[in-house]
Amino acid sequence: MSRVLKDGDHQITVGYGTSHKAVDLVKYKNKSDFVIAHSRGKVIFIQTGFKNEKGSTGNRSYGNCVRIEHKDGYTTLYAHLSKVYVKKGQFVEQGQVIGKMGDTGNAYGIHLHFELRKGDALLNPIPYLNADLPISKERISCIYRVWDNVQRKWLPKVENKEGYAGNFGHSIGGFQMITEGGGVTKIRAHVLNEVWLEQVVDKAFGDKNTDYAGIKGRAIDGIAIWSEYGDATYRAHIKNGKWLPWIHGKYDIKNPEGYAGILGQEIDAIQVYIKD
Repeated sequence: MSRVLKDGDHQITVGYGTSHKAVDLVKYKNKSDFVIAHSRGKVIFIQTGFKNEKGSTGNRSYGNCVRIEHKDGYTTLYAHLSKVYVKKGQFVEQGQVIGKMGDTGNAYGIHLHFELRKGDALLNPIPYLNADLPISKERISCIYRVWDNVQRKWLPKVENKEGYAGNFGHSIGGFQMITEGGGVTKIRAHVLNEVWLEQVVDKAFGDKNTDYAGIKGRAIDGIAIWSEYGDATYRAHIKNGKWLPWIHGKYDIKNPEGYAGILGQEIDAIQVYIKD
């Protein structure tokens, strides 16, 4: 069985070796099949518009292809596709259709060329054709910061389990966070006495409205945080009040116990850490 072909079954025509650091798969009885993402991740590279080019080299030899970045520095590559159904920068789920088998690039018949890398090193993908990729949880942590509505600026970044982000007595109008060690981060903010804003997915520390949860200058009274490869444990401090209980691995804006904060009461500080 295989978790890179939609129907699951496959035959290996060319295995992993010195001159072929990948595996070539055909569907059982040499039929075509849809290609699916091995694991959850982010599309970091695509090629389209290629036809069959026997003897081509370099990236051209892959033909139409997709490369996905996964947890802990792993990437997978799916080559020789006849069709590509995803875009660069898109997040995909395990089992999501990303393309269709083909013979584009340096191919001699319809098949899937499947590569697995850790950094720049090509690994044997055969043990993982129907298994999860390894993960080093000890490296998972987070970095976050908040926008101070009184000082009208982003406060210094805070690392996993080190202090808190905020100034007591100053409401916060924005929140940003990334997960280190791999994995997607999702955050949401509730504007005081108004609504939950759209979730922000896996953004770095930019200053565009889409890069953070919140609206600068408007107080936040609720925060929800989710991290893919470890439970996000977090809590909020009420302005002129106290720290609220920790929220462990929950991301549910419909449940008062599924986010940090009390709607109607301003938040002036946040603490977050990643719990494996």
